[in-house]
Amino acid sequence: MTTTSSDTRLVTVVLAALAALVLLPLLFMGGGMMGYMGGGPMMGVQGGMWGDATPGWVFVVGAVMQLAFLAVVVGGVYLVYRAVTRETEDDALAELRLAYARGDLDDDEYERRREVLERD
Repeated sequence: MTTTSSDTRLVTVVLAALAALVLLPLLFMGGGMMGYMGGGPMMGVQGGMWGDATPGWVFVVGAVMQLAFLAVVVGGVYLVYRAVTRETEDDALAELRLAYARGDLDDDEYERRREVLERD
């Protein structure tokens, strides 16, 4: 199965839409319900586990965890994109390249056969 540029664009648009549906809500959830160590303002807990003095490292760990999750999601989308848009090589062209590498064909014969195969 060979891919065309329109197929590649379609896959890119679909993956971008899926990423937006997953990532945008995650980006806006950072200070929501679970904002202060599991007991944010929407949970009715004021101040969190350490009262009003939440240590600064808690926010750093939260930001690092969100970035790590985002990196995993982006990496997964990239791997799916590569798997979907990978061009498979024609078996006849692969065999022609092998024959050329073995020395069974000279340069002119290889070029002539390759042009015929790529035209079909």
